[in-house]
Amino acid sequence: MDSIDRMLLDRIQRNFPLAPQPYLALSQGLSITEEDVRGRIAQLKRERIVRQISGIFNTGALGYRSSLVAMAVPAEHLETTAAVVNAYPGVSHNYLREASYNMWYTIAVPPGQSLEGKVRDLARESGGWSALVLPAVRKYKLAVVLDLLEEGDAEAAEERGRMPALEATTAFQPIRENVLAVRVVQEDLPLASHPFEDWAHRLGMSEPSLLELLADWMTRGYMRRFAAVLNHRQVGFGGNGMVVWSCPEERLDQVGPVLATHQEVSHCYHRPAYPEWPYNLYAMVHGRTREDCEVAARRLGASVDLMDYRILFSSREFKKIRLKLFWD
Repeated sequence: MDSIDRMLLDRIQRNFPLAPQPYLALSQGLSITEEDVRGRIAQLKRERIVRQISGIFNTGALGYRSSLVAMAVPAEHLETTAAVVNAYPGVSHNYLREASYNMWYTIAVPPGQSLEGKVRDLARESGGWSALVLPAVRKYKLAVVLDLLEEGDAEAAEERGRMPALEATTAFQPIRENVLAVRVVQEDLPLASHPFEDWAHRLGMSEPSLLELLADWMTRGYMRRFAAVLNHRQVGFGGNGMVVWSCPEERLDQVGPVLATHQEVSHCYHRPAYPEWPYNLYAMVHGRTREDCEVAARRLGASVDLMDYRILFSSREFKKIRLKLFWD
C-alpha cells in the first residue's frame, strides 16, 4: 500500500460519508479522482484488505440477544464441535484460544428466542461440553479502527469521527420497511458513483430518504457506524489478543473507562465471572505482533494498577463472517 491507500483506509474506517457521491467526497484532499478512489477500493477488496463497506448494527437495539461464549472442548473433538457451532447462522466468529476454555464464539439469537437455550443446544449437540455464557454487562468501548497512518502521511484523519453510541436511545420498530432496509444496508456498498441510489431503488425509496434514515439510525444508536471492515492480518495487525482481568466489582466502572481510552483497545466490556473462570473485564488489543500485544497489556494493567490478567491469543479461526440480521 502507498500513502494514499493508507489515508483512504483511515477515512473509510472512521468517517465514511453518508452522501450521494461518497467516493467523490473521499477523494477531496487526496489529489485523486472519484474513479481513482473506487479503483483503489476495488483493488483493496481483491487483496482482501477491505472485507466490506456497510452498516454496522447494534444487534441489541434491533431486538437480538447476543453474547460471547467460551467452551471447554477436548482437542480430538474440535473439528466436529466447530462444525456444529458454525452451522448456526447467528454465530459470526469462532476462534481457538489458548486456555482451558478453548473455543470462543459470538452468537446472536433473533427476538423471542432463548440465547441460553441455543447455547445449551449447541453444547449438547456437539458433545456435552461445558460452556460459559459471557454477555456484555457493561460496554466501555466498541470501535474497531486500526491506525494505519505512518510517519510522513498527511493528516487525512483530521476528523477522528464520533464514537459509536454504546446503547440505543429509543426502541427499534421491526416493521417490514425497516427490516428490509437493514437487510440491504448490512450488505457491501456498491462501487458505483451513486451507490446509495442503487440501494434506495431496491427499497422503493428515494436516495435522500435512505440517507436521512441511515443518519437517524446512527443518532438513535440502531446503527453503530457506517464504515469499512478491514482484515486485520492483511494490513499487518497479526498480534490480536483478548486480555481478561479479574477486577474487583467496585472498581469496574473506574477501570473500564480508563482502558477504553487506549488506542490499542478496540473493545472493552464488563462480563460475568464464574468460579471456574474468574475474569470479568475484557479488552481486545491489536498490535503488529504478539509481542506488541504483550507490551500493551502490561501498560494497560499498570495504568489501572491491575496486573491480575491473562492474554488469550487466537491460534485458529474456525469462522469469521459478518452477522446477517433478520436471516429468518
